[in-house]
Parts: sequence; C-alpha cells; structure tokens
Amino acid sequence: MGNGGRCYACAEAAPNWPRDVRSPRVAAVAAGVMLVLSGLLALAVLVGDLFGVRAIGLVLADPEDAEGFDLLDSLAALESAVNGLSALLLLATAAAFVVWFHRIRANAEQFVPNGHRLGSGWAVGAWFTPVVALWFPWQLVVDCWRASAPVDPEGRRRIVSQWLVSAWWTAWIGSLVAPRIARALVRADSGFGEAGERLEAMRTALQVEVAGNALRVVAAVLAVLVVWRLTEMQIARAAMVIPLADRTEAVGGVRESAPAGATA
Repeated sequence: MGNGGRCYACAEAAPNWPRDVRSPRVAAVAAGVMLVLSGLLALAVLVGDLFGVRAIGLVLADPEDAEGFDLLDSLAALESAVNGLSALLLLATAAAFVVWFHRIRANAEQFVPNGHRLGSGWAVGAWFTPVVALWFPWQLVVDCWRASAPVDPEGRRRIVSQWLVSAWWTAWIGSLVAPRIARALVRADSGFGEAGERLEAMRTALQVEVAGNALRVVAAVLAVLVVWRLTEMQIARAAMVIPLADRTEAVGGVRESAPAGATA
C-alpha cells in the first residue's frame, strides 16, 4: 500500500484524478479510421511506384517501345491527382491523431504527474516543431505508455514492453527520410549524363520511394496498434482503481465525471 493506506497507483496519482480522467475511446476510433485510410493511400502509392519502376525499365530496355512511355504518362497524371488527396488526408489524420494523443497525455499526467520528461504543451507542439519532431513525440508516447501501464493487485505499475512504440516510430522516421533521399538522387543527376543515365537515376530514386512508402504502410499499421493498445491500457488502468461504487457514470470503463471530492 502507498501513502495514507491507498494503493501505490492511487498514491502516485494527482489528487481527485478519477474526476479528471476522460475516456479516449471515441478519439481513438477517429484516429484509427484516419490512420487506416492513410495506410491504404500509401499502399496505393506504393503500387503506383512499382509500376513506375517497371515503366522506366521498359524504356531503358527498348527506347522505341511506346508501352513504357505511355505507362509513365499515365502514372504522372495519376500522381498529380493523388498528391492533392494525400495532402488533405495527411492533415485530417494528423488532426485526429493529435486530438487523441492530447487526451491520452492529459490522462497519463493524472495517473503519474511526475513521470513525464516534457511539459503538457508539447503534446501538441512536439509534432509540428522542426528538428525536435524527430524524437520529442516518441518520448511523449513512451512516457504515456509507462504511466498507463497495468497495475498489480497491490497497485504497483507493471513494466510493459515498448517494442511496439519503438517499431512504429522507427518505421515513421524511415518513411520521412526515404523521400528526401530520393529527391537528392534525382537532383544529383538531373543535369548531367546521357538520357539513359538520368533514367537509371530516376529508377533508383523511385526504388527508394518504394521503400519509403512501404515503411509508411508499416507505420500506419503499427500506429493503429499503438492507438488501440494505449487506449485500452488507460481504460483498464482507470477501471482498476476507480471504486466500484463510483463507476455508474463510467463510459467504456473510464469515468466521464465524478464528485468533486472523489479520490482513488
């Protein structure tokens, strides 16, 4: 037992935290749907890039064969349409994900007020701040993951493996780096060499983009798993220590409201 005879999970939490914990389930569903749509679009772009690699190969094999050029023209037209949709979907997905994470971060701070390396304002700002966006969001999610870990019968937090969070973030960073490498390869060979050499450079750049889009698909799948797992961890964590008598107004196992004087 912890301070004042309360369980460890309650003793380390903020005062009156059951009143302030909100269910992240609705936000998690919205974020999950948008991540699935983003993953499907990334998969479609991946298929298009594979056709692009094939088209360049046809042109390199036989410059007189019109099939390769026709395929490249079709893919170029499709790319311009997909780019607009991709930008809109990215913004919508980012908004849904940040809304969900803001709720997760607020709950995690109620569970463990002193267990976070970054202030609550970074729950939104970290995703959009240059440079630090490469690792601040990962730190935020890891801290929330630890704070939301299940508790044992005495209320001690258990250690939960973070491999899912690390795998997701690694795939996401890889998906961001790959297009930049591809653009650098195209710029490096855009003004020099024969046409065949430039096409070969374009094919290499497109192959790098294939890898990047494959990582985007993987990152989207892992992100859905992170959203689902972290949401369920918080719901289970809250349900573990909210007294049974106070659960009548709980939604999905997480209290939506509680009397001002309620404590865990």
